[in-house]
Amino acid sequence: MNKITYILSFLLLGSIFIGCKKDFEEINTNKNKIYEVDVNDIFSGSVVRTMRLIQEINFNKLMNFSRYAVVGFATNPSQETGDNYYNQFYIGILRDLLKMEKDYEGKPEYVNRLAMVKTWKSYVFYMIASIYGSSPMSSALADVDNPKREYKYDTELEMYTQILKDLKDAGNLYNLSSTVPNDLLLRDPVFGGPNFSKSDLSKWQKFSNTLRLNIALHVQNLSMPLAQEHATAVLADESKLISSIDDMVMLRFGSDESFSASYYYTRFIKNNTAFSEMTYPALGEYFAVYLFSYKDPRLGAYSMKANALSPSKVKPMLYADTLTRSHPEHCNTVECKDFTKHQADGLNPLRRDSILVAYSMPYVPLPELNSLAAGWEWAFVPGQNYRYSDPLGSKNSVYNFSFVHTDFVKENAAMVLLNWADSYFLRAEAEMLFGSETKAQQNYELGVKASFTQYGLGGADIYLAQNGVKWNTDGKGYADRRLLYRANINGKGGKQNHLEQIYKQRYIADYLNCLEGWNLERRTRALRFPPYFANGGASDVEGYNSQYNYWTERFIYPLAEQSKNGNSYYKGIENLKAVSPYYRGDRWGDNVYTTLGFAKLNPDLIFADRMYGGNKIIAPNCEYYNKKYGKTYEEVVATAKSMTGETDEKTALTKAFDYEFRNLIITYIPK
Repeated sequence: MNKITYILSFLLLGSIFIGCKKDFEEINTNKNKIYEVDVNDIFSGSVVRTMRLIQEINFNKLMNFSRYAVVGFATNPSQETGDNYYNQFYIGILRDLLKMEKDYEGKPEYVNRLAMVKTWKSYVFYMIASIYGSSPMSSALADVDNPKREYKYDTELEMYTQILKDLKDAGNLYNLSSTVPNDLLLRDPVFGGPNFSKSDLSKWQKFSNTLRLNIALHVQNLSMPLAQEHATAVLADESKLISSIDDMVMLRFGSDESFSASYYYTRFIKNNTAFSEMTYPALGEYFAVYLFSYKDPRLGAYSMKANALSPSKVKPMLYADTLTRSHPEHCNTVECKDFTKHQADGLNPLRRDSILVAYSMPYVPLPELNSLAAGWEWAFVPGQNYRYSDPLGSKNSVYNFSFVHTDFVKENAAMVLLNWADSYFLRAEAEMLFGSETKAQQNYELGVKASFTQYGLGGADIYLAQNGVKWNTDGKGYADRRLLYRANINGKGGKQNHLEQIYKQRYIADYLNCLEGWNLERRTRALRFPPYFANGGASDVEGYNSQYNYWTERFIYPLAEQSKNGNSYYKGIENLKAVSPYYRGDRWGDNVYTTLGFAKLNPDLIFADRMYGGNKIIAPNCEYYNKKYGKTYEEVVATAKSMTGETDEKTALTKAFDYEFRNLIITYIPK
């Protein structure tokens, strides 16, 4: 064995042992020889490493990219050099998968094992293609008997074509009636349930087919014929798609803090001595306005209430609002400077007050790092010599915001890659593109209901009856506090409007499935969120704008590729540029702003300087909080009494939402 082959063999052996169970037998084996691979020893490790990598990328990047959550420390653009993630993808995960695939090819007694390996390998390459674009696939890793120095960068279309073929093959390989006792996983981390028992092969087949449908629709901007070929083939037998909660692709972490806990838990919960809103993911405002606008009961399943994590006696963040109230009940020598006149003129029963009050809100989004771009400023309050401040910036404590629900981040959290609702929304999209609008509507509504069922919620029919959510209707949503973005749903009209409804409801149902959220927006541009504001801050990102930046379109390639795989690296950049609807020249085109081929052009780029450049005066308005508990003081009191069961006015107001009277603005007689 020559030196290169020896090194590759040793590395591969090490990666295999990482994936093995704790008590894997190593006695009487030659450490420098690769023995027959057993999927039960290795596959679980490959899945767990994939799970941890997904959560690592989510936390550091994709929670912010998808706008599902705000991770405070990561809201400034940064340029991941890629070496760490690339190594985890190729060396930590794919090397073992490709070895298993090679070993099971052509063995009829192991068709199910082969199908499972092909399915998981396809998902990993789908991640790579979605994140980087053109990447090594057909020659991804050297065979240990035939080491290589160059690794070809396949084009996006070549990658997706092969991924779809592999998923088609996997779907056809599954033999649900197999009598071979070990042609499955005995400890299945995907479809083995909470006790990690043996594989449910029918669910694996549904995973393969639903993933194939997902990727088929994902590539429509690259090749509509390829998308149609695979989407229509999958839809020919919908019984082999995810069709229940139990079918969802749900990856489970364990309860052992030192060995099996989720990456999220170990990263920002375990051993943290001080709580920080800069590291604990919180509800983002742009996502929240959709939930607020359409009275979405999933809000409580997605995030915790404000102050839910706080110790006792931590004051909530109070929102300032204006109300009107009847004046006579408050006309006294303390509150009314015109008390004597008001008592004498006989008009007091007609008078009302406009008052400034403050109260806490049940859910409070965490602002992204910079509220304003460089050169922007808050407007002056009318009639005053001071300016507005950020309504979400007046916190009393780091605990004041609504953080991601513990169900998503606890040590034994489950992580969903494809849910029941996805299956219906994918069918709805495919029907709108290639089939029947009637079937599209049916699947759209079933998708909403499936999402509600996933979280144990009722009221789906009420939710579906709202304008914008109801098929073929428009809905006007709330704006964010800076009035830069509004959560409208334009569903009335033709195909594109119906697709917008499908896309936005899928986005909402896929909360914290960050890759899917990021992918969905890039390939559809249905959400069109505003950029992030740099406010003059510096960054190492090539192509960075110190005022505003639309978020990352891709990760850059590893820096090491320039020296170790140079010819293929530069060819990979040419592959990017050949299909990109928009690329920048920085770093030869290998920068975070170059749009991938599967994606649409961001239509707001052409107007970006007009919308976000220069100097602007911002008068904030939290539409979603205004008059939250009633339009008048009397209505607010009634709400407080109803919420608490208290009969005393002051007690009810304090107990319900920490009500504060700030000051009397004006007393007037309505016209």
